[in-house]
Amino acid sequence: IIIIFFMATPLDDFAQSQSVCYNTVSFCDTKRKEGFTKNMQSLSGAFEQGDTSVVQIIVYKNMEYRVSVCSPSNPEFEGKIQFKISEDINRGFWKENTIEVDSTYEDENFEEVTVKVPRTQRKRVYETIEELRYDNADDEMSQDFVFRSDKTRKLKVKVYIPSSESEEMSSGLSGSSFSCIGILIEHQPGVVTGFRR
Repeated sequence: IIIIFFMATPLDDFAQSQSVCYNTVSFCDTKRKEGFTKNMQSLSGAFEQGDTSVVQIIVYKNMEYRVSVCSPSNPEFEGKIQFKISEDINRGFWKENTIEVDSTYEDENFEEVTVKVPRTQRKRVYETIEELRYDNADDEMSQDFVFRSDKTRKLKVKVYIPSSESEEMSSGLSGSSFSCIGILIEHQPGVVTGFRR
């Protein structure tokens, strides 16, 4: 019974952390006064310090978005949470392959001769590459990013949760430090350029 209790304690701590962190995103600073509306893709959760999390979001054409991260339970993380926004892009390229084919011709004695002739085949091949669109490490660790999408696309938001300086070394079996992290996604109609009647 004692062994079961010790094994269940870390799981209980994690479940408790998840419930405590349920609505963390509601404590993130919003830009409601600038016209942004909270997007339903906003997320909250409990994460082990030093962990990395990846979420996918969909952004729509001609909409302006603001992505921000916060950790109200860990004010020491202010300005230290790194996040990146990337997109999987399908790129096409031509792949060339040289093969040998039989070629038949008549020689000067009117006899059929078959020889091997090299021939180049071209085939269109597609590969998916991850293209980095934004990294807040290149933007003085800004905790928010505002952008406008010129088309509907699926993006990945990678969040790197820092380790607290006060965190003690842990064996991973107990004493793990969890932090409540919020990813706030806000949107508003983008500015439409050009003249209108």
